[in-house]
Amino acid sequence: MGGDPAEDVLVLPPIPLATGRVLRQDDRTVAVTAVELVVSTEDGGEHRIALVPRHGAWWAPDR
Repeated sequence: MGGDPAEDVLVLPPIPLATGRVLRQDDRTVAVTAVELVVSTEDGGEHRIALVPRHGAWWAPDR
């Protein structure tokens, strides 16, 4: 990776990353209770970022 490490840090934008309250599964719909963003790293790790429901959409948490 190049450049200043602070510039390379993953940042989620201040916009909704998903919308909706139900998920279609086969012939039915189910309510969505949580949405997570999964980030995989080169060392094989996985980091989960739980999105926050606000204004009918799923947003990145305030950090």
